[in-house]
Amino acid sequence: MFLAALAVACYRRPIDNLDRYIYEALVRARTQPIDAVYSIVKHESPRAEASSVLDSPEHLRELEPLYSIRPVYLGEICFLSKIFPFQQAITLVSAAALFGTGIMVLFWTKRPLLSGLLMAAYPMVLVGRLGTPDALAMLLIVPALWLSERHVWAPLVLLFFSLGVRTDNVLLMLAVLAWLAFDKKIPRWVALALAVIAVGIVFCLNHWAGNYGWVVLFRFSFIAGRYPAQIPHVLTAREYLRCLASGAAAIIDQVAVWALIGLLAWKRQRNPLLIVVAFAVVAHFLLYPSAEDRYLVWAYVVAGTILIRSFGPSASDVSSSTQRIEP
Repeated sequence: MFLAALAVACYRRPIDNLDRYIYEALVRARTQPIDAVYSIVKHESPRAEASSVLDSPEHLRELEPLYSIRPVYLGEICFLSKIFPFQQAITLVSAAALFGTGIMVLFWTKRPLLSGLLMAAYPMVLVGRLGTPDALAMLLIVPALWLSERHVWAPLVLLFFSLGVRTDNVLLMLAVLAWLAFDKKIPRWVALALAVIAVGIVFCLNHWAGNYGWVVLFRFSFIAGRYPAQIPHVLTAREYLRCLASGAAAIIDQVAVWALIGLLAWKRQRNPLLIVVAFAVVAHFLLYPSAEDRYLVWAYVVAGTILIRSFGPSASDVSSSTQRIEP
C-alpha cells in the first residue's frame, strides 16, 4: 500500500522536464507531420516554450535521433497514449516502474519497512516523477540482478530487453557477462558471443535512429551547441578531462552516501554483484560524466538492497519460522 501511494504521488506530481515533450513528439510523429507535432509540443508547457533548442520544427527533427534509440520505451508510451493523454502516459510509465521496482525489492529483501524506506529515497522518487526512461530501465535491471544470483538466462533476457530502453545498459550487460564467465556459470565463448550480440544491437539501434555518435552527444551535453546536427565530430583530450573533472565535482555529494552504503554492504557481505555494479557505474561516468544521478538510480537500489539483505532475516521472520517448526 505504501509503494502504491508513493507511485500515485509521483503520478500526480510529475516533473516538467524537457525530455518528456521530445518523447511525445517522437510518438506523435508516427502519425502526424512534424510541423503539426511541433506546434503542439512547443506550446504545451512553459518549459517547452522557454526552450532554446526547441525553437523550430527543423531543430526538433534534429533532436529526434538522440531520443529515438529507445524503441521499447517509446513503444510503451505509444501503447498507453491510446488510453491516456500523452503526458499522463509518459508519467504513468515512470510511476508504475517505480512501483514495480519496489515490489521486486520487497521480494528480494523480504523486509517491508526497509524496502519502503529505500524506495522513498529522493533519487528513486525523482525518476518516478520524470518523463525519462530511467525508471523503466531500473524496473528491468533490478530483477535481472536479483535473478542472476540463482539463474543465468532469465536475467540476460531482461538485460537484452533493457537495451531498447537505454542503450548504455550495455555496459552493465558486459559486466554481468564477465562475472558469469569468471564464475564459470556460462562458457567464456558464450559470454563473448553474447557480448558481441549486445554491442551489435546497440550499434544497430544507433544506426537505425540516425544517431550522431558519442562525440556529438558529449559535446552537446557538456561543452556547447544547441543543434546537434551542427556540432563538429571532434573532441580533444583537454575538453574531455575538463568535463570529467567538472562532472565529478558536481556529483560527488550526491553519490557519496550511496557509495558509503555500497562499501558497508561489501564489508558485511562480499556479494559479487557489488563489483558488477561498481564497474558499470564507473564505466558509465567515464563515458558520460553527468551530474544527474538519475542515470545511476538502479545502482543505488541494488546497493541498498544488498545492504538490507546483509542483516539477515528480521526478528519477526525468525519468530514465525520457529513457530512453524514447533510440534
